[in-house]
Amino acid sequence: MSDTPPRSEPSDLSVLTARARLPAELANASGMQKLDWFLSHPAPEELVASLPPDELYYWLRDIGRDDAYPLLEYATEQQLMSLVDIDTWSRHELSIPRWLEWLDLALAVDHDTAQRFVAAQPDELYTWLVTGDLRVLPADADIDQIPDELAFFPSPDGLYIVTVPREHPLEERLPQLMKLLWSSDTDRARTIFQQAQFDLHENAAEELERFRNGRLQDLGFEPLPDALEVYSVIPIKALRAELEQASASEAAARAEASPLAQPPAPEPSSSPTTDLVLRGVEPPDLLRAAVAALDERDRRTFGNGFAYLANKVLMAEHGDLSRLDELPEAARQAAALANLGLAYLALESPERAAVVVRQVTPETLFKAGWTLVFNVAKKARRLYARAGQDRGYHLFGAPTDEVLLHMSALRPRYAEALDDPGALGSRPIATLEELARIEARIDEASHVLDAFERHFGLTLSALDEGELPGIDEGARRRIRLTTLVRTGLAHFLAHDEFRFAPLTRDAIVAFSRAAFTADAKLTPALAERIELLVASQLEGASEAEREAFESLVRRAVDELVESLGPVHERDLDLRYAGELFLVTP
Repeated sequence: MSDTPPRSEPSDLSVLTARARLPAELANASGMQKLDWFLSHPAPEELVASLPPDELYYWLRDIGRDDAYPLLEYATEQQLMSLVDIDTWSRHELSIPRWLEWLDLALAVDHDTAQRFVAAQPDELYTWLVTGDLRVLPADADIDQIPDELAFFPSPDGLYIVTVPREHPLEERLPQLMKLLWSSDTDRARTIFQQAQFDLHENAAEELERFRNGRLQDLGFEPLPDALEVYSVIPIKALRAELEQASASEAAARAEASPLAQPPAPEPSSSPTTDLVLRGVEPPDLLRAAVAALDERDRRTFGNGFAYLANKVLMAEHGDLSRLDELPEAARQAAALANLGLAYLALESPERAAVVVRQVTPETLFKAGWTLVFNVAKKARRLYARAGQDRGYHLFGAPTDEVLLHMSALRPRYAEALDDPGALGSRPIATLEELARIEARIDEASHVLDAFERHFGLTLSALDEGELPGIDEGARRRIRLTTLVRTGLAHFLAHDEFRFAPLTRDAIVAFSRAAFTADAKLTPALAERIELLVASQLEGASEAEREAFESLVRRAVDELVESLGPVHERDLDLRYAGELFLVTP
């Protein structure tokens, strides 16, 4: 059991990592109040320029982009380029209408801001624009040869003619865009347009995406193939042994040199605002205590690394930034698995955890947690297929079926039915205790299935091939192992033979008379049959199989007592009894 101290006050990671310094009165303020705070700051240009590009983007979203556009006046060219990188792409292509929305916001500030925005965009973007649907022609081109479906405009210096399809997003905006481009840097504009007459659009698109991916990678927004590496399995036993055997200073040095300890993301300049990347991400208790125990410098280092990790998890989950609204969920997933990995590496000790978070990066903690989950998920997936759950069978019932379902997903999660039998949801797995509960449920179900296959001859093939007489396909899909146990007990009590043949109403009535006393308790005869069943039918079974089967029998009988014991014979309905036994149609 962990001796993690109880949580005193809720602290999200932005607070714990010393990245949140927004005045307390603005914590729950409206977007306009936050904007007023920015604009009334003694040095708003320094404040905005100090924000990492992704943090500025989150601020604009948090305030409301149509209201927050005045902040663009203070944005650096790097930030202006990054806003486009983050917001205007869908998968592998830039969206021109979304790019124009940002240009309009810059124009809403003033002409100088719009000019800086245009100047901030990379050459590859303009080359991509004028080698695709647009075309650059020399000034002496015969305009009579330009098709009617194309509009055309001269460049501001008269050296080029640019064609654009009618009703294209740039048809009405092209003259304005060219004026801004020429006024920001005439030589640059001429070079781009001159080269565009010879460049291929496919090459321009490839270069534009490649450079954009590189810039995003510096923020943790890695391309999908690279981002998926965050879900790598690592040798956690070796890593834990390495960390246990070294002193704190030695372990930190060795972890820095180890390939398992990923280098931290570049630390952005400090900012007197709040970190919207980590705001609202409540870490599990062990991770919270470990980060809180760090000094301010180490907490900032951890926060930077965790923000980078959250961005990487987002890209691994969704592949592009069109799902940026999912970042809080990605950050919570990252916090849960990092806490799980920390619990394993630190042996659930808060004191040891405070050392480990200085020795390895958040990404390594995440990978350690993922390794633990992945190993259990492999067992779940094997059982999921073996029990036919992928083909519509639900042999175990709740909550085991829900556990197998959620643990067999691409990203395994904790089935909340383990805590509440009626729950259908799931959450990230955050503690060793949660993982142990999952694994115990999987192991028990596997042993139960072993017992049925080895000692009763009931295999998935038997169910698929309809070897249960009198049971149609729909009924077979609804079979639970507890249903088979109760059916077998009815035959065992009446005929001394444990089998799964469907029961008639008369047989169920006869079983009810023999199984229950007048006060709806089990008769000694049924209790003896249950003991004999386990002793005789499971001869040669392993101890684990026997315990799992006994547990299943107890659950089957408890459900029987609860459901059938109080029912009078005259009220017995096969439609109702079909939830408890195999019954004849």
